Amino acid sequence: MNSIEAMAQDVRRQLDDLPRLVLPAPVENNIAFVGSGDSYAAALAACHLSSGQATCWHPADVVFNPLLLAGRSAYFVSISGRTRANVQAASAARKAGIATVALTADKKSPLARACDSVFELDFKGAGRTSGTIGFAASVLACTHLATQGRIGCPANLKEIYAKASRAASRLADKISIAGSTIMLADSFLYPAAMYGALKFNEVFGSRAQAYPLEEFFHAPLFGLKRSDQVLVLGTKDKDAALARRIRGLFVDCTTTPAPVESLFYAMFFIQHLVLAIARKRKLKECYFIRNKKLLRTSSDVIY
Repeated sequence: MNSIEAMAQDVRRQLDDLPRLVLPAPVENNIAFVGSGDSYAAALAACHLSSGQATCWHPADVVFNPLLLAGRSAYFVSISGRTRANVQAASAARKAGIATVALTADKKSPLARACDSVFELDFKGAGRTSGTIGFAASVLACTHLATQGRIGCPANLKEIYAKASRAASRLADKISIAGSTIMLADSFLYPAAMYGALKFNEVFGSRAQAYPLEEFFHAPLFGLKRSDQVLVLGTKDKDAALARRIRGLFVDCTTTPAPVESLFYAMFFIQHLVLAIARKRKLKECYFIRNKKLLRTSSDVIY
């Protein structure tokens, strides 16, 4: 099975696996998450949905200063459990006397061995591909922890998924992967914009980056070129107005007043948009798999 089809299967499988996903038991302490890449974006989304009980750090921050996690339950998030920096951060935290938990899909991974305990995210994957179901599972688990169990999988997941799929299909023809893409969003939608930029990088080998929406207008705006395309994920009329001012495409992520449902809408929208573009271009493999040299470099640094 090629990696694009594997990604499509994983996207579909979310409707079955996410509602059944066993989530970690809530803890009384405040939470600190540590992760990189998709895992950092997932943890950051959870922090936005918490009521100030959760923080999120990159592994390098913790290696430099493990006391950033002091007084908190420390969860190290990594689907593979093989990210070297995360393992180093967990080891540094344990040496500093901080209780550590690995949140991973591999309970026998180096990260699991480096932590005091492990919580395994149990979901099925179709094979080696760009992360989809693993990202969603991480968002669910981190959000459940960050909100002390108040937020779980949305009850109307299928409705959110279908609506996002339709919107992505309508927009796919307007998106180019030849130039640069800028993804903008604020608050709890910003991690979805980060996730979208990472998917454009991995699947298409396309230059893409994410910014908080209003922060973009401070300085990055002045680097905007006519050839750049801008995608704004938002929920307010103000977000749509800002998108129009920079000739951007606005994606209305409003579903219900519940932010977690808007977040899942944005996540599903990104996944379906990437799939729709890949299929229109008849792609069979993700770019990160096709570019062996860059993949080797990435693996050497990360693992």
